[in-house]
Amino acid sequence: MKRFFYLLPIMAILIGFTSCSDKDDEEVIRHTVKVSVTLPSDVNSLSDVQAMAVTVFNTATAEESVAQIDLATGTASLSLVPGTYNFTASGKTDDLNLNGVMTGVEVFADKTVSIELIASVGSSIIFKEVYFSGVPDFYFQDAFYEIYNNTDEVQYLDGIILGVVDFGLAPSTWNKDQPSVWMTGDTYTDGKYPLTSHVQCFPGNGTDFPIQPRTSVIVAANPIDHSARTLAEGDKASPVNLSGADWQLYTDNAMPADTRIDGIPAMTFLWKTWGREMMPATEGQPIIMARLKNGMSPIDYVADASSIATIPGGSSTSLVIPADCILDAIDIVSADPACHIKRIEAKDDAGMAWYTGADGVSNGEYSGKSLRRKVAGVTAEGKVILKDTNNSSNDFIIGGGTPTPGTLPTNAD
Repeated sequence: MKRFFYLLPIMAILIGFTSCSDKDDEEVIRHTVKVSVTLPSDVNSLSDVQAMAVTVFNTATAEESVAQIDLATGTASLSLVPGTYNFTASGKTDDLNLNGVMTGVEVFADKTVSIELIASVGSSIIFKEVYFSGVPDFYFQDAFYEIYNNTDEVQYLDGIILGVVDFGLAPSTWNKDQPSVWMTGDTYTDGKYPLTSHVQCFPGNGTDFPIQPRTSVIVAANPIDHSARTLAEGDKASPVNLSGADWQLYTDNAMPADTRIDGIPAMTFLWKTWGREMMPATEGQPIIMARLKNGMSPIDYVADASSIATIPGGSSTSLVIPADCILDAIDIVSADPACHIKRIEAKDDAGMAWYTGADGVSNGEYSGKSLRRKVAGVTAEGKVILKDTNNSSNDFIIGGGTPTPGTLPTNAD
């Protein structure tokens, strides 16, 4: 009997280990999600589509799943753990980019997700690279935008507007995980993008400022050698020398005062809400490039009172640009998956892009990183073709990297 009682604790421990092991071996609950795509009227049938995939992003864990769309049926099937997901379908025909987005899809049972595809063509003039993350001592005057002619013909910069898209947060709300109050679903309620901070444009009357085929121009917040600045203890050097920039962003009524660098042409100031430079928030904010229709002057457009709108439910104002004027857009978001909320319409950018901290996970403010567009290929003449599928998740190097103003890779990414 005494021996029997000695064995009881040992048996209990063994049973406990067995129970834990059985629990660990239990299969994780998963749900089958069927994705179905609908073609736009521009495309006759799935036989015209070269390839198509759907990317599924878990907004809690940042995990991604990718499945190929069966071009015979227009469907794909995925097995997903319960959660909330963003779905992005992307493909192409000989002439068109095809993209479709469904955000905030809750998956807690088997279901079907239907995605309507939007057809678009690549823009002639696009963002090659953008940098505004700054470096650790809160130095963020070294921002730049690099703009590229992605065609084999001369294009013109005259009248092109650069702007930062307003987060559209409700009054007294600062969390970036909230949808924009300017939007209904995934589109802007009045068909116009609200811009914040500074808005500037290239001067010219139509053909004054050419940009040659497969070349770029750099628009610098401050066109100086930022890498040579004097550093205090704990500071980190800027990764960019912008003394050779082609254009500068300058505002003569800025607070604090802005500095104009002689010999470098300035963009034309149009409108502002605050600050000194036309820079997005350091953790990321969407940007657009636009050209008004019918040769309308940006200055005349801004002078029209109907071009300024008050944020719904609040008192702050934005310059609003018609969505059909967008040439290129990047839906730049924070690395935090909870903040992956669309503020660029899918027809202008079906994806999102972000840069991360040194650990490759955390948010990338003051990381010294930029977002660079991928190289799709290089011609026999050595001309670089940048990737432009109208989906920044595919087109840009996610996570960011060292800024390369004025430099293009010689190999495809």
